[in-house]
Amino acid sequence: MSFLWDMAQDERLGEVGAKVAVARSQAQTAAAQVEQLEARLEALQLANAAMWALLRERLGLSDAELIDKMRQIDLLDGKADGKMSPRVLECTACKRTMSTRFRRCVYCGTPIAGGSPFPGV
Repeated sequence: MSFLWDMAQDERLGEVGAKVAVARSQAQTAAAQVEQLEARLEALQLANAAMWALLRERLGLSDAELIDKMRQIDLLDGKADGKMSPRVLECTACKRTMSTRFRRCVYCGTPIAGGSPFPGV
């Protein structure tokens, strides 16, 4: 009986070990993705800071004007939450509600009039 018990326990330990290996691999993948996202975020922060410095120097814009415009854009989705959420609009052809994330109506395929290079703006 002890032999059968030991075999069953060994099998369970093997299953747990396999699950641990999968979890470790998933954690390593997630960590690598986070590292890539952080690098992209840092590059975007640097680019934004450089663009703002150029605008401030060449056009004489103020920090207050930038902050005001940020608030205006933040409110486009109806919420002052510091996030850009895709706006919702009505398709001109089928009158269904659609997101500005898409270039065409997902229901009828009609192109969105006056599309923006920045979704939600």
